Amino acid sequence: MSRRPILRWLALTLLASLVACGDTHDASEPARRVVVVGAGLAGMTAALDLRAAGWDVVVLEARDRVGGRVHTLRDPFTGGLHAEAGGESIDDNHDAIQALAHRYALPLEQRTPNRLLTGAAYYQGARSTIVAFATRPGVLSSYDGFSTALLDLSTGMDPEHPESFPGAAALDQRSLADFLTEQALLPEAAFLTNVSERAIYASELSGISLLWAAQQARVVADVPDSASETMRIAGGNDLLPAAMAADLGAIVRLRSPVTRVSEGRGSVRVATSRDEVEAAFVVMAIPTPPMRQITFDPPLPDDLSAMVAQLQLGAAVKVISQYDQRFWDALSFSGFTISDLPFGIAWSSSDSYAGMSGMSGTSGLMTQFVTGSAAVDAAALDDATRIAQFQDQLDTVYPEGATHHANGAATIAWSHEPYTGGAYAVYAPGQLTRFWPALRAGTARIRFAGEYTETLAGYMESAVRSGHRIATEIGSPPR
Repeated sequence: MSRRPILRWLALTLLASLVACGDTHDASEPARRVVVVGAGLAGMTAALDLRAAGWDVVVLEARDRVGGRVHTLRDPFTGGLHAEAGGESIDDNHDAIQALAHRYALPLEQRTPNRLLTGAAYYQGARSTIVAFATRPGVLSSYDGFSTALLDLSTGMDPEHPESFPGAAALDQRSLADFLTEQALLPEAAFLTNVSERAIYASELSGISLLWAAQQARVVADVPDSASETMRIAGGNDLLPAAMAADLGAIVRLRSPVTRVSEGRGSVRVATSRDEVEAAFVVMAIPTPPMRQITFDPPLPDDLSAMVAQLQLGAAVKVISQYDQRFWDALSFSGFTISDLPFGIAWSSSDSYAGMSGMSGTSGLMTQFVTGSAAVDAAALDDATRIAQFQDQLDTVYPEGATHHANGAATIAWSHEPYTGGAYAVYAPGQLTRFWPALRAGTARIRFAGEYTETLAGYMESAVRSGHRIATEIGSPPR
């Protein structure tokens, strides 16, 4: 067997063993136990750290798989190709997830360097290189002006406490769209900004708090563009959560959606449809939409209750198409594409493993990343119609690829995923100053982890960092 089928077989075997062991009950004292709700990167990172600190840990996962929004697709693609339906890339400075990959001996593979410089821009019916488009008179300086102004706005901000920033409440009430309008960018620069910011947040700019955007700008202020989205995990990002789950073993209980969390003075009880677990703490490592299906008794404090009810996840859809030839190589393009068509952004899904053994010659994959209102519209379509419509859009940008479609194509609309409900969290105007302090504090027995709880939001790295942070806050169990 080649390396890739062996890894896939191992991951599936380990997950099957977790399902088989899912009803194992821990007989230890509740005072030394922590329940983690959610077996994504945040939940399992917290579980690993808490176990290492001496806690007895139970992880309850609603799905029949681990990983949450880290989900690698291998079917229906041929030739050993795979693509990421969820979390896609790792930055050079994403130290926490890189450390986990190293822990489990999972190699990282580099994505094509300078793929933006060799990418394509499609605007008002014409295709050019991104470099040619951005170097039109005044465009690049206008585009950079927006980023500079946003970063200047966050000068002096402590990203850990954005609510304490001078003028935070007023900034929080404004939207990123308001700020963009004030910059009076050239039309071409406004197009580039709109598409890129919408993709970053999976939201229309009118739904994004300006204070939150300023916080995010401050967090990555020292990260050069060349260090962004540089790596994936070789063989598929889902190999990391599979390895973490195998390490945790039978404490991970799949197909165990939580229905009730009852917080008492000295403990907390977490109920599923099958059983109930009592513990000293519960870590809620799931997004807000599935949290709304859980009864909290007593009800959460007002700000936390409002956070669960109102903090939404952005809308994102991926459409992944296989081609029998990487036609973009012949055109001297990297596959990265920015367009004014509904899909907005696309890239080569196979840009980090084209030279690996087992890959099929010249075939490759293209991922279209649809966000914001276009993703809402796309999610309303059935899969076949969605794939056909978005492939037509790619054919509009790249008519050279129209004759190279292979049979493999897949799509996912994250808003349809019942235990997720969207892409990643979006703090709308007015939400950050109210929700952030409450979210980070939690309650006496209930703590929150996940990408939306971190200063750097929306990344796999964010989830891992949150798991480490929560485990550190909980500390060691009583003797």
